[in-house]
Amino acid sequence: MGALHEHGDRPVAVTAAGIGKHYDLGELENLRRTLRKLTRRDTARPPGLEALSDVDFTIWRGEAVAFLGTNGSGKSTLLQLLTGTTLPTRGVMQVHGRVLPLLAVGLGFHPELTGHENVLLFASSLGIDRATIEARMDDVTAFAELDRHMDTPVKRYSSGMVSRLSFAIAVQFPADIYIFDEVLAVVDGEFQERCLAEIKRLHAGGRTVIFVSHHHHQVIDVCERALWLDRGRLVAEGPAGEVTAAYEQALHASAA
Repeated sequence: MGALHEHGDRPVAVTAAGIGKHYDLGELENLRRTLRKLTRRDTARPPGLEALSDVDFTIWRGEAVAFLGTNGSGKSTLLQLLTGTTLPTRGVMQVHGRVLPLLAVGLGFHPELTGHENVLLFASSLGIDRATIEARMDDVTAFAELDRHMDTPVKRYSSGMVSRLSFAIAVQFPADIYIFDEVLAVVDGEFQERCLAEIKRLHAGGRTVIFVSHHHHQVIDVCERALWLDRGRLVAEGPAGEVTAAYEQALHASAA
C-alpha cells in the first residue's frame, strides 16, 4: 500500500492485474502420505481450488463499487486480498491508501474486553493514533447508541449491539477505502437506513467505498458501478443498475 496514484487524469484507489488465487486441498493428509512426501517418493500435487483466475479491474478514488456473485464466486477471497490478509498466487494487486474493512460483524472483537477497549484495539490495529481514537470515541458511542454499555464486556452484548458497534467503528475513523461486506444483514430497519446514509456520506466526501450485499436495491442505491464474479472470474463490470439486472436475470435462469 502507498500513496494514491494517478492513471491518466484520474487517481487510482485499487488495481488488479491478472490476479489468481490457488488453494491446495488435502494438505492435512495421513502420516504415511506425509512421510512419502518428505522422502520425495510422492511428488503428485494435491487437488486444488482456483478461487480467482485472471481477474483484472481498476477502482478509481472516490468511487462506490459493488462486488456481485453467489457463494463460491470469489468475492470473499478478493476482499481478503484487498485487505492484505492473504496474497495472490499470481498477478499484482495494488491498493493505495488506508483500508478500513468491515468484513464480518464483530470480527476482531475480544469478548472479554469492554466496548470501549475493543474500539481502542480495533482502531489501533488499523494504525490510528491514540489521540484520534479518543477524540472519536464519543462519536462512536453516540452512533452505536451504546452510551450505557461501553464499559460492559462485549460477550454480554446482543448480536444487534455488536453490529451497531462494528459499524460505528467503521464509519467514525478516517480511511481512504472502506469495505462493507454484508454488514447490514443483522441490523434493524431504522439503524440500517442510518448506516446506508452514512456510507453514502463517505462516498459523497470523496472516499472509496467497496460494497457487498445480497440486497440488490441497496447496491443500486449506494454504488455507481458493479463487478460480477462467477467461479473466480470477472464476467461483467459496468453501471450498477445494468450489471445487477444481468446478474439477477442469470440467477433466475439458473433456478428455472
